[in-house]
Amino acid sequence: MYRLICDDDLQAIWDSLPDEASRQLTAALADACHEPYIETEPWGIDDGINRTLVRSLITVRLAVNDEAQTIRIYSIEYLG
Repeated sequence: MYRLICDDDLQAIWDSLPDEASRQLTAALADACHEPYIETEPWGIDDGINRTLVRSLITVRLAVNDEAQTIRIYSIEYLG
């Protein structure tokens, strides 16, 4: 399982999301921590690192580090 890294500013965005979007984000990131390449799509060039997680209410840009077994959140966009 991958460890999630989220800085304070992004945590504040996550905390401010409406309930349904927050639940969707939490579930999607939990799934990505188990299977990051199944749950995400390439972001830009398919380098295996930069990924996008898309659900009906949110889009998240991530970086996957296989060596460190981490997923870093770079942005959270609410689509509602």
